[in-house]
Amino acid sequence: MSLLAIGLGNGTVLLYRLDLLKDKVTKKLIYDGQEPITGLVFREQTKSTILFITTTTSILSYNTSASKPTIVTLDEQGCGLGCAIMTDAQEMVVGRDEAIYFYDPTGRGPCLAYDAPKSYLLWFKTNYLIIVSPHTNAPARSSDLTKVTVFDTVNKFVAYVGTFPGGIRGVFCEWNGIWVVGHDGKVYRLDEKDTPTKLEILFKLNLYVLAINLAHMQKYDAASIADIFKKYGDHLYTRANYDGAMDQYIRTIGQLEPSYVIRKYLDAQRIYNLTNYLQDLHAKGLANADHTTLLLNCYTKLKDVSRLDQFIKTDADYNFDLETAINVCRQAGYYEHAVYLAKKFDEHDLYLDIAIEDMRDYDTAVDYIRQLSPSEADKQLQKYSKTLLSHLPDATTQLLVDLCTGQLTIPSKDDAASKKSKSEAASAVSAGGNEQVSTFYHPPSARAFMPSFVDRPDYLARFLEQILEWRWKRTAPAAAVTTSPSVGVPNGIDSASTAPVLSRQEEEERKAIWNTLLELYLMDEQQTNADPSHQQRWQRSKEFKTKALALLKDDQVQYDTNQALMLCQLKKFDEGIVYLYNKTGMYADILRFWMEKQETDRVIEAVRKYGPKDASIYPLVLTYFSSTPEILAKSTPELLTVLRHIDEQDLLPPIQVVQALSRSNVATIGLMKDYIGRKIDEERKESEQNQALIQSYREETEKRRKEIDELKTR
Repeated sequence: MSLLAIGLGNGTVLLYRLDLLKDKVTKKLIYDGQEPITGLVFREQTKSTILFITTTTSILSYNTSASKPTIVTLDEQGCGLGCAIMTDAQEMVVGRDEAIYFYDPTGRGPCLAYDAPKSYLLWFKTNYLIIVSPHTNAPARSSDLTKVTVFDTVNKFVAYVGTFPGGIRGVFCEWNGIWVVGHDGKVYRLDEKDTPTKLEILFKLNLYVLAINLAHMQKYDAASIADIFKKYGDHLYTRANYDGAMDQYIRTIGQLEPSYVIRKYLDAQRIYNLTNYLQDLHAKGLANADHTTLLLNCYTKLKDVSRLDQFIKTDADYNFDLETAINVCRQAGYYEHAVYLAKKFDEHDLYLDIAIEDMRDYDTAVDYIRQLSPSEADKQLQKYSKTLLSHLPDATTQLLVDLCTGQLTIPSKDDAASKKSKSEAASAVSAGGNEQVSTFYHPPSARAFMPSFVDRPDYLARFLEQILEWRWKRTAPAAAVTTSPSVGVPNGIDSASTAPVLSRQEEEERKAIWNTLLELYLMDEQQTNADPSHQQRWQRSKEFKTKALALLKDDQVQYDTNQALMLCQLKKFDEGIVYLYNKTGMYADILRFWMEKQETDRVIEAVRKYGPKDASIYPLVLTYFSSTPEILAKSTPELLTVLRHIDEQDLLPPIQVVQALSRSNVATIGLMKDYIGRKIDEERKESEQNQALIQSYREETEKRRKEIDELKTR
C-alpha cells in the first residue's frame, strides 16, 4: 500500500491510499484547518506510518495505520514553508528563526540554538542540516545575498557558511555533494573535506572535543583517538588546567607511554593528579613495579590512608606488583597494610619479618606460625625462634614442642566437617585433656632448634623433656612434672609400654637429646626471669639432680657411659658418678671416690656392698681406715669386721694385710693382735698338719720300697 499526502494553502490535507492489489485509490480529508499547510513528511515505523503536518501556527501528527486515526497536536508553534524535513534517523526537523527543533510522534524533543532567518532546510548524509536564507524564490537583485549554512547536528557546530551574491535558485544533494544553483547562472558544488583535514582545522581552533567526536564517528582506531586526547591534554596542561589535562591523559592509558605523563606531573608537583593517573593505570592492569612504588609513595606523601586502604584491601584484581607494594608500605611505616598483603598472598617470610622486626608483635607472629603447614612452620622457626624465645618463651617453647612431636595443630580453612572428622581420627591428649587436630607429618629434628635456646637453658630443658615424652613415649624424670604450667608435660603415658623400634637416625636424635638434657640438669646455674634466693637455688639444684639421676637410670637410651661419667665428674655430681661406676663394675673407683672425699660412712657402706664382688677393694679400705687417727677411731669396728671377713674368706695373705695397715703409724699392734694371733695359730696348726702329712708320706714310701725289694728277691 502507498500513501500520498497533499497540503493546500487553505489549511486542508488530503490523504490518498493506493491499493496495488485491487488497483484502487481512495481519498480522504484528514485535516481541515484555517492556516496554510507548510510541510508534510512521513515517518515510517515497523508497524505504522506517521504523517507529520506543519502549518504556520502548529505541528500535528496523524497515524495512518490506526483503526481510528485522529489528528494529534504536537506543538502550538508552526514553521515556514520548506522548513520541515525528515532525517535519516526518522526524526522531523523544524527550523524557526530562533532555533532548530526535533520531533517524534510523542512530541518535541531536543533543540539546537541557531538564531538566523531560515527559509529552506535540506538534509545531507547522516548528520548535516543545510539551512538556506533568505527565501530562494525571490526575484534576483544585485543587492540580494543568500546565505547557505551547513550545520553538524551530531557535533553541534557550523561546518560551513557561505554567501552567494544575487541569490540562489535552489539547493540539492547528489553525487556525495551539495549543489547550489545561483541566479547568476552558475552551479556551485560543496564537497565535504576529508577527516584528517577536518581534524587539523579543529586542532588549530583548539576544538578538541569536536575532534574527538569526529574521530569516533569516523571509527578511528584507539591509537589515533588516544593521540587526540594527548593533544587535548597537552593543550590544557599549557593553560595550567592540570585537572582537566589529567582527565584526558587518563584516556590515553594503554596507548601513550605512562612515563610521558608521569614526568609532567612530577615536575609540576601535582601529586594528587598523578595519584589518579597511577590508580587508573593499575586498574587497567598496565602498571609495572615502578608504577606501584610511585603510587604507594604518593599515597604515603598525601597521607591518604583511605585511598591506600581502598587500593590494597578492596582491589579484587590486585593489579600491582605484590612484593613492591609490601616493601613500599613497610618503608613508609604502614605496617598494617604490609602485613595484610603478605597474609593475603601467603608471603610468610615477609609477614613474619614485618610482624617481628618492625611491629614487634610477637604474639601475632606465634599465632601466625601456628596456622602454617609443618614444613613452613619449621622454616620460619629456624629463622625466628631465638627472637621469639627471648620475648615469649612459654608460647614459643610450646609451639616448638608441638612442631617437633608431630602434634602441630592446623585448623582447616575449607571444610569444618572435614576438620571435625580429622580431629576424631588423629586427636592427641594435651595437658588439659582437650582434643586437637594433629597432622600426619615427619617431625623435624629437635637438635636444629637447640641453638635458639642459648639464652634460655631453663626452657631448653622443658623443651627436651617434652620431646622425649612425646616422641618416644617415655615418662620424663619424676621432677619434670613440676615445670611451668604454661609448658606442661602431658600425663598418663605408660613408661612401661613397649617402645617402638627406632631407626638409626632417631636413635641418634634421642641420644643427643638425652646428653643435652643431662648437661642442662647438671648446670651450676639455670637462668630464670628473677634473681632467686639461696633457698630457691638449692631447691632447684636438688630438683635438677633428681632429674639427672633419673636420666642416668633410664635403660631405654643407649647413652655413652664414658661421656656421661665425664660430664658428671665435670659438674661434680656425686650420685651420678657413683651410679655410673657401679653400672660399669668399677667398684674400686667407688671406694676411691668416697675416700678422696673422706666420706667414711659411704666407704663403709661401699665395702659392705661391693667387697664380696671385688676383693681388690680391701687393701684400699685397710689403708684408708688406718690413714688418720680420726678415721681409724670412726671406723675401728668396721676395720675389725673387714679383718675378720678377710680372715674368714681368706681373701688376702696376712703379709698384704700387715703391709696395708703399716703404711701409716696410726694402726697399732694391739689393733691387729687378734688377727695376727689367729693367723699364727692357723700357721702353727697348718705346720703341724703338714709335718704329720710328711711323716705319713715317708712311712708310706718306706712301705712301698720294701714291697719292691721283696718282689725282686723272688
